[in-house]
Amino acid sequence: MASSDSRARARLGALVAGSLGALLLTGCTTTTTTTTAPTVDPLPSQSTGPELDLQLRPVLEVAPAGAGQCPARLDVTPVANQAASACSQDGKLVYSLGPAAVTGARVSDMTVSHQGGSPVVQISLDALGGAGLSSVTAEIAQLEQPRSQLAIVSHGRVQSAPVVTEQIDGRVMMVSGFADDAAAQAAIDFLAG
Repeated sequence: MASSDSRARARLGALVAGSLGALLLTGCTTTTTTTTAPTVDPLPSQSTGPELDLQLRPVLEVAPAGAGQCPARLDVTPVANQAASACSQDGKLVYSLGPAAVTGARVSDMTVSHQGGSPVVQISLDALGGAGLSSVTAEIAQLEQPRSQLAIVSHGRVQSAPVVTEQIDGRVMMVSGFADDAAAQAAIDFLAG
């Protein structure tokens, strides 16, 4: 029998999955320059706080999930510096992913903010995280789908995989698509938990 904690986590995961399903990923500053920043080491920083369960990974391929390929339970997030496969939150798709360009270790702050009157999750990155985001988005913005998608991976699942149309240059990214402030805060809590 599942514990009340695991049932609550599953319900929160379902709530956040619904919120994250239609997310848009933007930066505070964008440019279409084709210069690629140097490769960034996605290993943990010297931060003393707990690492968020978050990875931003380039999508290589997407395919429908086969029978039994995506179990209902939440999975462990893959090793950051290796290519991986991960299921979509709803278990219907399997993503082939490149190594993480940004990990939760590079996140310095996450807050609920507003953009155009709508709630957004503002994710501030450290310098290496900002360079990793800039580099990966400059590269994949030039590609066709699905390789132009950037997967947001947490709890072993692809929570969302928005299409990148231009480089996100800077250390702050905004994730939108939330119904209200409570849904945006639930997404932060899900990543932090």
